[in-house]
Amino acid sequence: MNSNLFFNCKTISVLGASGKMGRGIVLLLSKMILPQNVQSETEQKIIALDLSPDGLNDMLMYIEIQSTKYAEKNIEWVRKLYETNTDLMRDSDFVLFYSEEIKNLIQPTSKLEDTYSSELIFEAVAEKIDIKTSLFDKINRNSDVRPYFFTNTSSIPISTIESRAQVTGRVIGLHFYNPPPVQKLLEIIRSENTEVRLFKLAVDISKLLKKTIIHAPDCAGFIGNGQFLREVSYAANLVENISEEYGFTGAILLINELTRDVLLRPMGIFEVVDYVGIDVCSAILSVMQDAFSDEKLNERFLQNWIKVGYVGGQDTNGYTKNGVFKYESGEISGVFDSHEYQSIKPLDLRELSTHNWKDLKSDGSLQKTLKEHFNNLHLSKSPLSEIAVKYGMECNKIGKYLVAQKIAFSEDDVNQIMTLGFHHLYGPINSFFDASLPVDSLNK
Repeated sequence: MNSNLFFNCKTISVLGASGKMGRGIVLLLSKMILPQNVQSETEQKIIALDLSPDGLNDMLMYIEIQSTKYAEKNIEWVRKLYETNTDLMRDSDFVLFYSEEIKNLIQPTSKLEDTYSSELIFEAVAEKIDIKTSLFDKINRNSDVRPYFFTNTSSIPISTIESRAQVTGRVIGLHFYNPPPVQKLLEIIRSENTEVRLFKLAVDISKLLKKTIIHAPDCAGFIGNGQFLREVSYAANLVENISEEYGFTGAILLINELTRDVLLRPMGIFEVVDYVGIDVCSAILSVMQDAFSDEKLNERFLQNWIKVGYVGGQDTNGYTKNGVFKYESGEISGVFDSHEYQSIKPLDLRELSTHNWKDLKSDGSLQKTLKEHFNNLHLSKSPLSEIAVKYGMECNKIGKYLVAQKIAFSEDDVNQIMTLGFHHLYGPINSFFDASLPVDSLNK
């Protein structure tokens, strides 16, 4: 297996190590490397690069907290790993030692030259092609080991990156979902030039990390963001279309709560935008619009928040920061109206749905429950149910478009990414919103 190649690499670098994705990748790799180091007495290490010294300190604190939790939860495994170390007696000794060993694998730095000897480069910097390609080009020109590059880009085609960075064949996309240590899904994207050896190595690393792999074509946005950001564009258009009737903030709240509570998702569409980061979503939309010039994606909507600096994302504790919505103790307390946050009251949508996503996760007859729920939604005479049904139909349409345009290899890939990566109860390509089917057929 090419995993031998991975473990034989003495030094691995992670670029953008203090960001939420970068630090998650550092944690994943360190947890994978440490047992091999202990059992084979090797000294594989991780160079964690970031321009922010404070960010690197926060990253190390995050690593310490997460590795401690992991050791406490898996104490029998940790004891087995260090069974020959007679200095360790109590569980707390093993936990502390494991956490220190993880941190000792990681060499934080703000100097790019510290990465020049790395055979493998994992990149999780800002979603800006000039930054990514400049880093790759500098590392490549100053390296004597012909490194492989694993980019966590969520939208930029691999062929574009490898061409601009002049590292053709040596870049592959490993698109982790947030947060990387928790999310099981991983999109692998290769260009037509990707070296076979690199592709096999990427697959082996993904398996070592115990990820569910979805292979995505080399198209802007790939599958996950191809579906998600087209839905965001539709939701933005919908808000603008119904704002005269519901008001701007009322329309935002309505669409968010319909997508969460009636379409039975863990978060509404604009909550997800805040969670991902409005600036990140905007950057991806821009890349997609450039690549698919025939489409009319709504890029202007998110500028309402970007121009005033409310861009969401997450703080160091993992809580969503203010963006489309204002958050207090993790709950929505206001909606931004282009000038300030207006307080809101949650909508009462019990007439349309008596279910919630959290309870349905453990529903043993989920498909039957979903069919009954959406059948009732079709039969409802409420104007809000009409909005929800049309929304579901649009998501279905987007999913099928991805396959037709070869942005996704199959409908199953689209559905799997949205259920695994976005934790939806059902994929967007389904019969729940098929207008051509008689309503009664949904019960069959």
